[in-house]
Amino acid sequence: MIQYLLSSTGMSVQHVYMMVLMRCINQLLLKGSYQVMKAEKLDNTYTVDLQNYNSFKKSIKFILDDIVTKLYDDNKQLIRVKKSPQSVENLKRIIHTAIAISNKKGYAAMSMRELSSTSSLSIGALYAYFPSKDELLHIIQQYGRSSVEKVLSQVLITSTTSKEKLRNFLYAHIYISEVLKDWFYFSYMETRYFTGVEYNKTIQGELLTESLIKDILIEGIQKKEFRGDSNCELIASISKAMLQDWYLKRWKYRKRNVTPDEYAHECFMIIYNYIKK
Repeated sequence: MIQYLLSSTGMSVQHVYMMVLMRCINQLLLKGSYQVMKAEKLDNTYTVDLQNYNSFKKSIKFILDDIVTKLYDDNKQLIRVKKSPQSVENLKRIIHTAIAISNKKGYAAMSMRELSSTSSLSIGALYAYFPSKDELLHIIQQYGRSSVEKVLSQVLITSTTSKEKLRNFLYAHIYISEVLKDWFYFSYMETRYFTGVEYNKTIQGELLTESLIKDILIEGIQKKEFRGDSNCELIASISKAMLQDWYLKRWKYRKRNVTPDEYAHECFMIIYNYIKK
């Protein structure tokens, strides 16, 4: 199956692995529910707290910290700074500073001098972490994608019924897009300027989200939890649009005092009330 996806879709190994992993997760019958999830790290396995946005934000700190550390290890051929808590923290600062500047003026318009001034790191220090802006872009995108994939996979592992999987997936996606709202906005807005590998990975990521929602819906139909006449592909596409509206038009919901918890609840209820039997 993996060889077929690699040859027929052009997807990266990382994305094919993620798709196969999540589809396998969807078939597991594991105990647990979102109410009893705790903010813990046990033997490199994370549990994500979905009781509300604030508890979620606290619980994924372990995940986000480890993602940056893993980024350091995965890109050690580029990074010429000896690994230490400070150097890992500097990498995190570079990523978030570059995203913040880019969201104001565009990634292409961001200069190394500006990144240096805003991050309080010398230009020489910056180049010790990445040899070019293309490599920095790769690291930024790798950080965001890895964070999202890790959180969503953990959420599906702890879900049992199709209703719970749908609920937890939608909540987790909205919550993680709130925590990483700057990266989500950056990735969406800068996609038109991406070329080659990064462009393809961004498009694959969007389609992967739809595919995972579609798989949950199909499973719900097979288990007779959802209506058999549901158009799973179209519903998944509409669901993705609802998820995107949260981070692309954040100003609108902020003005209306809509919280992540309220938005996640309404998204789930709209979809679930339509497809439930």
